[in-house]
Amino acid sequence: MKPYLNQDDKYLTAQGLITTLVELALSRGIALHKLLRGTGVFEQDLMSVQHKFSISQQVRLLTQFKQLMKSADSGFLLGSQLANDTSVAAQGVLHAAHIGQALKQLHNLRMQLAPLLFSYSYVHNEQYYIVLQNAVGLDDEISQYVMEIYSAAFYQVLKKVAGERVPCQFEFAYKRARHSQEYEQHLGLKVAFEKPITRWVLNKHALRLTNPAFSSFRFSQINSQLAALDSANSTFVEAVSRLIYQNPALNLDQVASQFAMSPATFKRKLKAHGVRFSTLYDEQSKRKAIYLLAMREQCNEQVAMRLSFYDIANFRRAFKRWTGLTPSQLKG
Repeated sequence: MKPYLNQDDKYLTAQGLITTLVELALSRGIALHKLLRGTGVFEQDLMSVQHKFSISQQVRLLTQFKQLMKSADSGFLLGSQLANDTSVAAQGVLHAAHIGQALKQLHNLRMQLAPLLFSYSYVHNEQYYIVLQNAVGLDDEISQYVMEIYSAAFYQVLKKVAGERVPCQFEFAYKRARHSQEYEQHLGLKVAFEKPITRWVLNKHALRLTNPAFSSFRFSQINSQLAALDSANSTFVEAVSRLIYQNPALNLDQVASQFAMSPATFKRKLKAHGVRFSTLYDEQSKRKAIYLLAMREQCNEQVAMRLSFYDIANFRRAFKRWTGLTPSQLKG
């Protein structure tokens, strides 16, 4: 098994996002040749069970789909349809015994189901938080679109597993969308924008909500099939991000060394994935600072030290740049 996947590595099947996207586009009268134009995907590829697709092809398809659909709700519609995915990976989530198990399955199977995102989760004050970040380089418009898609899919999956609507709060790090009414229609009324980080929030007691259709035999059968899947546990961008998060004192040269690359090769690889080291470093530092300040309730000096800031004023300035808030404002 490879330690990580590059965005051009072909390992995804047509099941899931690609098939759902194509079906929705065709149902809206979009010609298949227009949808596939410039994506590197061909009609015969979609019909072959052996053919594999890359993450970059998936992103190009999403971009084309968004442009051709020309509707504010297309991302939410696509996400809602994803909850009906019949792939074995999706069934591994939908046949879980309870919400907590479904979320664990979703995390373990993210490279098949949602390779464009990765997440961190934790419990604090009766709430269960799932913090979301891009697992590949995406421009702001497509990044927001991906969040719309997977937020809608997540909301529907919770409902399918529990057999009832599960209250969930959605917080987004970007400005209020012009089509914010679509967010409320598809995600409920607990939607907020311009937050320091993007995250989904559940009451921790929701994790125990049981699946009324659970079958232990069926779940074991699905997991046996899933055991045969062989892919890396993360994308290259996620692997770099997690290393930075765990080791904030490392500089670019040291991180490159951890990936057995020269600094120049490492920078070229990051560029090929559409990201910069400074951007990843700031994003992980921001996320860690927010966690330590708000969840662990550490003081500014402790957090600054954990992030390798040896001047508290520099830490405050950096935090303001990352979040638009001072540490005191974040704590409320």
